[in-house]
Amino acid sequence: MKRPLPVDGEECGKASHSDAPNSATERKPLVVVIAGPTGVGKSSVAMSLCKSSTASHLLRSCGVSPQSDCAGNIVSADSVQAYRGVQVGANKPMQDERDACPHHLIDVVGANDLAYNAADWMRDAMFAIDELYGESVVAGDATADGQDDDDDESLVEEEILKSRRKRKEDIRKGIVQARLQKNIPPDTPILPVVVGGTMMYLQWLVHGRPDAMRPSDDALERAANDIQKFQQMDGGHYDSAGNGDSESKAEEGDAPSPGWHAAVAYASSLGKPFQTRVDKLCGKDWYRLRRILEVSYTVGAEKATEEQLEAVYSGERFGALGTRGYDVRCFFLCPDDRRKHAEVVDRRCEDMLRRGLLNETASLSVAGELPDAGQPARAIGYRQTLEYLRRSDAKSQDGDALNAFIDEFTTATRRYAKKQMGWFRKDGDFMFIPVSISKLSQERVEEATNHILHMCLLSREEFEGELYSDQPKSKQDDSSNIQSKKSKEVVDTSTLSLSARTKLLNEMQGKDMKFYKGGTRYQITEGSSDHEQVLTEADASTSIIQDGAVLTFKA
Repeated sequence: MKRPLPVDGEECGKASHSDAPNSATERKPLVVVIAGPTGVGKSSVAMSLCKSSTASHLLRSCGVSPQSDCAGNIVSADSVQAYRGVQVGANKPMQDERDACPHHLIDVVGANDLAYNAADWMRDAMFAIDELYGESVVAGDATADGQDDDDDESLVEEEILKSRRKRKEDIRKGIVQARLQKNIPPDTPILPVVVGGTMMYLQWLVHGRPDAMRPSDDALERAANDIQKFQQMDGGHYDSAGNGDSESKAEEGDAPSPGWHAAVAYASSLGKPFQTRVDKLCGKDWYRLRRILEVSYTVGAEKATEEQLEAVYSGERFGALGTRGYDVRCFFLCPDDRRKHAEVVDRRCEDMLRRGLLNETASLSVAGELPDAGQPARAIGYRQTLEYLRRSDAKSQDGDALNAFIDEFTTATRRYAKKQMGWFRKDGDFMFIPVSISKLSQERVEEATNHILHMCLLSREEFEGELYSDQPKSKQDDSSNIQSKKSKEVVDTSTLSLSARTKLLNEMQGKDMKFYKGGTRYQITEGSSDHEQVLTEADASTSIIQDGAVLTFKA
């Protein structure tokens, strides 16, 4: 579905002063990318930006002239929402929200499609963005599968695999096109707002695919099995991105982590290129460690020559969205109070249970729509629920088991939010936008939306000045500054941009979060109707999972 890309009568970038203040340089079609920890309100801010008046204002600011006010569309960057069937545990938007603002890359993958990955999503996202603007503005490398396109055609097995991938990609494109045709008037450019918390997806989209080759099927299976063995030494599991429990007590220094240390030593022994990449890992990043093993097994590191190993990685990334002719502006919604945000996360987990997470998980599982090897079953929420429902010591009205499950669920979610904040603090291309957690939802959404709108209306040069120029300075004599918890040094924030100041405050608050224990119940409290409802649903869901709804509970 190719639609012409209308442009103002003036040269692109010479929009009116009211639309693009301080803009005197050429503007490219804008793509807004919004990340943030779970529960911070990413979807609400994205929908606010997609309102017709706001979206049209942003389009005109970059020289794109819609024939009338038109709403923006959301492109989901969530690895679980891509799958059909899951709903509550994936925190998918409700139907009325989808009606108000079309969402793309939701429900595009079947439950048993175990191969959908960052490369597939990157390809789908770029296709959706091109279609929303009406024409492809590809200026560079359009492939996103992490391998060259000049494979030896005599390799029949590889050609079959490529053909299968192509058929699946065409099916997903058909789903995206059908939604576009249903929701978008012809000849109307639409502002794409990419929103989600899956770190790997956004990294690939913004920075490009890594140079590593596509691993063989044998290498994938071998690496997964080996990583699982190492994780079992720590009692670890996969999270929604394929990682282990990266914020476990072992990582925080409360207990040893023999599995992780053994895995790191093993991967480092496979050759200098792999040791170099292991040394760059941040924390217990099981996903990337597994990828290192996948590549090493694919090239046969044990028998490869030194020259062959040195050629494995170039250190480059390819096909980033910005190379396709777009002005990509990335934002990270950052809670201004991490303790209060942790409470928000706990409440959100409880709300998912009140909305039927237990029953949904059980029903999907027995129907074969939540396979253990699939992405959703490994995601935070579904993973803990499956383990709880499959417990071997199940008994009726077991409040202690329910409480232990809720604690595990909320703790894993808070850990993942912490990981998201740490990840994006290290990504200099994301501008940090503060979110006032203590304020009412509507007020904090409006504030965050206005910050993003202002930054998108700046020229690219001004935007990058806000994004890259500031560094914290030390100052000893100003009581309004921030004192580091590690030393008596005082950090002067008065010279910092909003983004740099927000990032610094977030990092400093993290030092106090180890004292946040959790365990508080806000809705599912002992003796409440919500507690009784969830406990009853827990019994019924356990029966569905364990004995086909005829389980006789222990006394």
